[in-house]
Amino acid sequence: MPAAAPTDLHLTRAARRAFPGPATLLADPAHRERSRRYLADLARQDGQELPAGLFDPASGSPGQSYAEMAEALVRGLVSPDEPVDLLVLAFSGHDMLPGRAAATYLSHVCPGNPLAFAVCDQGSAVPFSGLRIAQAYAASGGCRRALLIAVEQAVLPYRTRRPGPARHQGVALLHTATPARPDGSARVTVLRQHPDVAAGDVAALATAELATLSAGWPDARVVLGADLAAAWPAHPTERVTVTPPGQPVTGLWWTLLDQLAAGQERSRPAAGAPRSGPVLAADYDPELRYLCLVGWDATGTPDDGRPDPGR
Repeated sequence: MPAAAPTDLHLTRAARRAFPGPATLLADPAHRERSRRYLADLARQDGQELPAGLFDPASGSPGQSYAEMAEALVRGLVSPDEPVDLLVLAFSGHDMLPGRAAATYLSHVCPGNPLAFAVCDQGSAVPFSGLRIAQAYAASGGCRRALLIAVEQAVLPYRTRRPGPARHQGVALLHTATPARPDGSARVTVLRQHPDVAAGDVAALATAELATLSAGWPDARVVLGADLAAAWPAHPTERVTVTPPGQPVTGLWWTLLDQLAAGQERSRPAAGAPRSGPVLAADYDPELRYLCLVGWDATGTPDDGRPDPGR
């Protein structure tokens, strides 16, 4: 019996959105009080107290809910006739409703009632880990569509070593698992995660990896996360886009969508012109010391065409 063709992940559609207001559920006094009490107990274990008035609706800053943010992305991206088999919710810091089983809730609202779970506590590496899980699930033959959602919210109720995100925002990536590339999609070609990379080793390893992944493609484009660019001051600048600071989890992926959209345009050259090179993205978490890289073929995928209030 001939071997089955390998199953690849193809990014078929994507959406991104900023959420300027607080979570709707926090307008309910009972939910607000439960969250305040939970987070106050959590902060107290570290010798901290919640800022006075944080959960006062008049303050306008009670924070966001990942379940609400991700639900909005799901409803705007996935149609009822596109059942999803796997949903991965990727985030780093908790949201303002930490007692809610967000992934379970999202399985209920997403077409197909997919297997859904959350990946967290990996800093900026967490969307890469989510994509890696989706790849493994697709390779097992149990997945036709996989949805990766990366979210972060900006209100942290206690002091942290590093500043929190600048705003509430999320990025959703809908993938199809198939041997053949659907029209208008971008194929995931490589995904690498290096743990325990010291800051002094970042430049050499990133240089070597990007050189290997772009070999033979002089027009390969690269997106660098802000933290990787800071840890690698002498990084190349030609065909390189650096993500603006302030969104450690979603910023790279938000910027990546622009480059993939540009890649889609470049993948339609005049007859006889060479095919456009790959799009590579890389990021580094300076606290957890993960260096992660992902590569896509040149076809690219644009946003879903809906208004983007965060651009």
